[in-house]
Amino acid sequence: MYPSAWGGVRLMVRQHATNPAPQALRDSLSQFIRYRREYLSGDEKGEAQVFCDRLFLAFGHAGVREAGATLEMRIKRNDAKGTAFADLMWKPRCLIEMKKAGADLSRHYRQAFEYWIHAVPERPRYVVLCNFDEFWVYDFDVQLDEPMDRVKLDDLVQRVDALAFLLPQEEKPVFGNDLVAVTRDAAATVARVFRALHERGIERKQAQRFVLQAVVAMFSEDVGLLPAKYFTRALEDASTGVQAFDLLFGLFREMNTPGATKGGRYRGTPYFNGGIFDAVEPFELTSEELGALRWASVTDWAAVRPEIFGTLFEGSMAAGERHAQGAHFTSQADIAKVVIPTIVTPWRQRLQAAGSIAELERVLGHMYAFRVLDPACGSGNFLYVAYREMRRLEHETLDLIAERRRTGFADQGALAYVTPNHFHGIDINPFAVEVAKVTMMLAKKLAADELGDEQQVLPLDNLDDTIVAADALFTAWPRADVVIGNPPYLGRRKMLQELPPAYTQSLAAAFPSVGGVSDFVCYWFPRAHDHLASGGRAGLVATNTVRQNESREASLDYVVDNGGVIFDAVSSQPWSGDAAVNVSIVNWSKQVDVNPKVLWLNEGQLRLEVAHIPSSLSPAVDVRAALALRANQTPQVCFQGQTPGVTRGFVLNAAGRAAIIEKGPHEARFIHPLLGGNELLKRVTLDEWIIDLPFADLLEADGAAPLIMKHLRQEVLPVRQKAAAAEEKRATEMLAANNKARPNKHHAAFLAHWWRLSYRRTEMLSALAGIDRYIALTILANEKRASIYTFVDSSIRPAASAQVFTFDDDYSFGVLSSSLHRKWFEARCSTLETRLRYTPTTVWDSFPWPQAPTTAAVAAIVETVAALLELRSEQLDMGISLSRQYDSLRSPGRSRLRDLHNELDTAVSDAYGFSQADELLSQLLALNHDLAAAGEPGRRPGGDGLVDVHRSTYRLPPPPAKPGLTIVT
Repeated sequence: MYPSAWGGVRLMVRQHATNPAPQALRDSLSQFIRYRREYLSGDEKGEAQVFCDRLFLAFGHAGVREAGATLEMRIKRNDAKGTAFADLMWKPRCLIEMKKAGADLSRHYRQAFEYWIHAVPERPRYVVLCNFDEFWVYDFDVQLDEPMDRVKLDDLVQRVDALAFLLPQEEKPVFGNDLVAVTRDAAATVARVFRALHERGIERKQAQRFVLQAVVAMFSEDVGLLPAKYFTRALEDASTGVQAFDLLFGLFREMNTPGATKGGRYRGTPYFNGGIFDAVEPFELTSEELGALRWASVTDWAAVRPEIFGTLFEGSMAAGERHAQGAHFTSQADIAKVVIPTIVTPWRQRLQAAGSIAELERVLGHMYAFRVLDPACGSGNFLYVAYREMRRLEHETLDLIAERRRTGFADQGALAYVTPNHFHGIDINPFAVEVAKVTMMLAKKLAADELGDEQQVLPLDNLDDTIVAADALFTAWPRADVVIGNPPYLGRRKMLQELPPAYTQSLAAAFPSVGGVSDFVCYWFPRAHDHLASGGRAGLVATNTVRQNESREASLDYVVDNGGVIFDAVSSQPWSGDAAVNVSIVNWSKQVDVNPKVLWLNEGQLRLEVAHIPSSLSPAVDVRAALALRANQTPQVCFQGQTPGVTRGFVLNAAGRAAIIEKGPHEARFIHPLLGGNELLKRVTLDEWIIDLPFADLLEADGAAPLIMKHLRQEVLPVRQKAAAAEEKRATEMLAANNKARPNKHHAAFLAHWWRLSYRRTEMLSALAGIDRYIALTILANEKRASIYTFVDSSIRPAASAQVFTFDDDYSFGVLSSSLHRKWFEARCSTLETRLRYTPTTVWDSFPWPQAPTTAAVAAIVETVAALLELRSEQLDMGISLSRQYDSLRSPGRSRLRDLHNELDTAVSDAYGFSQADELLSQLLALNHDLAAAGEPGRRPGGDGLVDVHRSTYRLPPPPAKPGLTIVT
């Protein structure tokens, strides 16, 4: 093997390291805590790297670098700042962002989330915010606003399970703040109450309203809006349905009475309003229903996530408790793929551009006028995330104003606040609308608590005119600066089956441009685009059919043909919501260009900046934009073969070699078997040899190989003397015409060492010395035939017409032989006439290798390569050259060779983790850009650090020492 690069060493450590014994781990963590207390002051800039390295040592690694993690990793961003630096990146495990000791970590989660979004490929599973004394651990795929756990440094020994993903052999962490699990339990319990009410005859709407009122009451008492646990106490004191009639509904009436309750059982109850308590319709509850409510009230409702509760509750009312435990919901991370580019990024760019307090105050005023619409809002998830983000942006603006004034900003807060009344929703489901109103009411309190402002939360905003039950396709939409959401999906056939004929006829009349086989979701795109004013933005989620055929014509084609500019899109990804579909996420602006434009490929795991995103969400890929990768250049593993310069003198046939070594056997060590590109393809054995004298001094060469030197004096020296003389004559003429000219002197250099090859490729020979076989490819490829790679014995010298890869493993052979590498080769190579030329500086240096191949994918590649080489060897033994074998693939018909290459392509694609929904060349280019932007080498080419990558032993053998071999073409 060639000497392992650092990347390979790190991967091997990661692969084979074992976890410390429990007591050893406790001891090392205790030492780490003592080290922090004794030696670190908590300075973010000066000590963050030391802290991280010591943390990794404590968890059983040799250090951060040895574990394969990267410090200060560059991350490409979409805002004006362009590039950021994550303190520690350990893909695909975790990202650690350090802040100074004492820092309020809640103020920095947005930064950590944006780093995580752009940390592709191999986006890390966990994100850790740390201020030297506390770890906040996030899993953004699960929950966004709140960490999965908070671990104090002094508790690390006892709470190590929360950071178990940092161990050398990753273990599943045990978190203490999984709010999704809490919310599932709460939804299941409350849904059980609703079903019991409805099944015994309580009218559905009445039962729904009661349950939502109970939810608001339980949430309110746990966040301090409702005093003295009045709802829970009422449940405890209501031993019968008659008592519950008085106690529970009496509380709801007081919550709907203006002013604070002056006396009695519910003294001090504030006025809630909000529309939720407008109708209080009492009924008697059964003992079972009271028991279920008591169980629900035990839940810490302050920990229940409103943005997913509504979805889980709504779905569980009919489907049962188990549905809440297994139901999908749209993750905030997926919602953020709309909210961030359409709302957060443009506002943040405006803040960064504001140069004065007056400009910041203007931005703030515009925030207060900003309006958002979700025309298919469901339970309000998108509106909730959008509102919380706007409140954070508002707070950030106030902070900037305060910093410029060098005074506090408490007096600023009383002027105005971003209000839920500007977050409009429409949905055809009346109950979903009621849930959405409650979701947004609770969002106001949670945002105030998070930001620590003093705005009055009660009485709750009445959102009856803001979020309405209606058919959005046939209802006037309120004014909005941004339209967001996840409109309903329904294929054309299902539309005809499930929608009334009169309704489908109305759709056809109202939207004549939408028809054919378009999905129901397509109607929302032209409606949203037409509703926006110039400069407005929209972000919608749709089935990925919007990229294709008639659905695209009705939706995305309409947008771009009418002044729309798609600036951020996910080509295709599985959706996190209930629908088992692949979706596209499309963000566009109206009549205003937006840069940079980012297309997310491979299910959102690859980021590709492009000049234009077409309606197909699959750009015409120009791989000229690919960048050279450090990992491919150091150490060098891709070489052109040896160039004699004077072929007639340096290259011998078997008879010529025999004539020399018969008289001087010891000179055989300077004559090596030679493989050219043409011979690689068309011969099954070799009969050419090359002279390679390594000596830099003439006397040394004469002493070591007198017979060879005699031959070279006759065949090489005259040629090089003639070339040098002609070069000198041209130089004289050039200098006479222009004394500043710089004539070429390379033939003079060749003459100074005339007994040596023109290009000996010393670095290549050093790399070959450590392996017993290498991979060779003819530099010139037939554009109609697949590239043919072969293993060659390392004693054989490659000629200049062969491209050499100093790998000896089957995994590397498989990646190079795949159609993915061939596509890259074709797109990046130069040409000679119609033939394709493999050029390392354009093809190899930029070709991105799989960054985290699974063990299964590697094994599939290795096994397929072993079978492929065995089949080819059998054919070679029958005298059938490689060119003849691969020419057979041009004809139709059953072919084991074709089947194996198809299997290899599948295995290599799996190693990359690429999506079959996106064009492979686009994903390779995106991976190239992501690796180049990271600044670190990433995983180096080849099989170093991977397990079981050597299966085959085949190699093209050197020819026998004696002449007379049979050549089959």
